[in-house]
Amino acid sequence: MYEKEPPPADGPEAGLRIATRGVPADEELLVVGILADAAAVELLRRTVATTTDRLSIAMDLAEGLTRVSAQAPDLAFVDVTLGGNAGLAVVHHIRALSPNTTVYAVTRGDRLELGLQAVALGSHGTLVLPLSGDDVLTAVGDVRRRRAEFRQRERALDSRSQDSAAATLCADLGELADAVSRRAAAERLASIFKLRLSARRVLVYLVASEASRPLMRVAVEGERSDEPAFCDELELLRYASAQRLEVIRLALRREQLGIVLVDVPGDQGALLATAAAAGTLAVALVGAREQSSRGAMKDPESSAYTFAYFVDVAGREIDIARRHGRRFALATIVVQSRSRETSSREPTVDAAERVLEAVRDTDVLARVDANEFYLLLPETGGLGAQACRRRVLEQLSAFSPFEVAMGLSSFPHDGADLSRLLRVAKHRADACARSVVEVFGLQHVPFVELLDALLGTVAVQSVGVGVDLESPRYIELPAMDAVGVALAAVREAARGGEVRVVATQHAGISIGGAVRAEVAREIEGVRLDVVEVSALVGAENVDLLVIVAQQGCYVLVGRSEGGLVRAVHAADPLLADTLLRRLSEATQTRLVD
Repeated sequence: MYEKEPPPADGPEAGLRIATRGVPADEELLVVGILADAAAVELLRRTVATTTDRLSIAMDLAEGLTRVSAQAPDLAFVDVTLGGNAGLAVVHHIRALSPNTTVYAVTRGDRLELGLQAVALGSHGTLVLPLSGDDVLTAVGDVRRRRAEFRQRERALDSRSQDSAAATLCADLGELADAVSRRAAAERLASIFKLRLSARRVLVYLVASEASRPLMRVAVEGERSDEPAFCDELELLRYASAQRLEVIRLALRREQLGIVLVDVPGDQGALLATAAAAGTLAVALVGAREQSSRGAMKDPESSAYTFAYFVDVAGREIDIARRHGRRFALATIVVQSRSRETSSREPTVDAAERVLEAVRDTDVLARVDANEFYLLLPETGGLGAQACRRRVLEQLSAFSPFEVAMGLSSFPHDGADLSRLLRVAKHRADACARSVVEVFGLQHVPFVELLDALLGTVAVQSVGVGVDLESPRYIELPAMDAVGVALAAVREAARGGEVRVVATQHAGISIGGAVRAEVAREIEGVRLDVVEVSALVGAENVDLLVIVAQQGCYVLVGRSEGGLVRAVHAADPLLADTLLRRLSEATQTRLVD
């Protein structure tokens, strides 16, 4: 089969494709001729050349069957006299190989009985040699007409199917107006979109409140990935483009209510437009009812506030902090089920109650997701936020069926807008879940064994190669260089304000002794505890530095041997807490507030 024009003058197997102006490309037919008569071949070539169709010629039966099998033509002309009348069998074979191919038998005038037999075997009709152009064009036109009728029926059936699907979708979405909250409406909307649009993945984002432009993720159906939890519209559209997701806007005139991202098969433009209109109306009705109710400040399933209320309060707190130079902190708390059998919704109520017991009355706890909370800590710096984190984790530690991760961010060090602060807190919560303490189950390991585990080959190879700042790194330094690293870390932490430092001291050059001397001489605002470990069995040469600052936490811990310090360092709050607790137990001192 060929696709070039004009056709070669020599070679009856040559094919051609001549386009006719104004005829759609999808209207062309593929025509196969299995003919040995040279005059018939030339006539067929000249006639098909006047159309938009393609022609492929085979001079024998074997080649003809091969072309039919490979190309599945729309129309075939078969000389049934070929091969000692074996062309009759070819008619039957073509119908078996390509059921949608229309076959015309070609025979001589003295062998008309072969044409009748061909019709009995599935031929659509019989043409008698010599062929005429009208015969060929009539056959081609008949195939084109029947194909057009078939497509018209398909479109009609598809239209009725789409109308039915749209009606079902609208009916389902209409029931969303009965939802108790926008979050509940969004969760049901995601479920309906996944079912009715056959979507592989659905993400629903709603504006946090009337006064805020950022969008919050409130529902996910399908496999979860790295979708943002809180972002502006431009960031979300970039994410949708990168993931090749369809964007459905929920908007009333110029007021945007939210955005839905869907991964749907095929082109469902009309159905997506229906989904957008019906979904917008349902969410708007629920939002209006939620706004009219003062109870909307509280999450209906727990004692926490709604995310919309949280955004409003956080916005006011940012304004106050900017005007008056104050600090505040945000926290993300994620409570995950340890087993698949335990529902992810079960921890919601109990977790909220336990967190509220650990925080101040002025702190604002909001439920963000089925297992996620945000906590606003007004007028709280880094040290106060870390102390709050420890209290919350202690309260939730008895929550044995569930894993808890908590991340902090502080204003203005980690960001000056709510979106940035929430992203930082979320990242640190994820890092908490990946902490070396959680990965290797080091929560209750005694101090010396904990140190050896950190310095061990498994811990260093498995965790020390991480790319996050919170991931432990293994270092080997001369003792004086290690002291220099420790002093630089203390000075940097002190630039942000008040700092809590715990260090160990032993015979010879030690980090604790150097830090004590430096703090006494020139570093202000540092609350320092230096612990003597020379008498502690197995810890005689341990160097430990833990810094809790406005910017976060830092840990440097290792052993000093022959003037060389082998150590692990990380910005890991959970590791810092664990080391301080185990050191407190080993030395009978109080190092954790």
